Amino acid sequence: MTNCSSGDSPAKREYAAPSSLCGTAVSSSALEPLLPAGKKISSVRSGPAGFARCRLVVDGQVVVTSIAEQWRSGTTLSDGTYGIKSGGVEKGNTRYAVTDAQAVGRIACAKRGGDGHVVFALVREEHGTAGAAAMEKVITEFTDSVSASEQCA
Repeated sequence: MTNCSSGDSPAKREYAAPSSLCGTAVSSSALEPLLPAGKKISSVRSGPAGFARCRLVVDGQVVVTSIAEQWRSGTTLSDGTYGIKSGGVEKGNTRYAVTDAQAVGRIACAKRGGDGHVVFALVREEHGTAGAAAMEKVITEFTDSVSASEQCA
């Protein structure tokens, strides 16, 4: 009789989950459900003024992307920002739209209110689906951190 199993043990995460997305605080526990097995994690930050992109890379593959950027005042989640239609969850005066692999939040930046712009934040899992509850947790922490950052100053 032949054994059909290769005998390999399941892949595991050999790196520690980060506690930020390129310097924007997000707890390791919020990021863990979005991260795959692998050996090494790194982050890459990019973007011009008013736009900050962070990519978490595991073993050379982008696995999580986050974006914080300015949009014109009056832009809403139901406008289809980032391809997510409204119907997400609400928390306080900030609104989120969440799917199993992507979440976006409109950030209330008190200091930016008069300049004709609003700030939106996005977190997207590039491969796989962490689930809506995990995405809600990470977008909530990410938008809270962005609202306290220079992006809202």
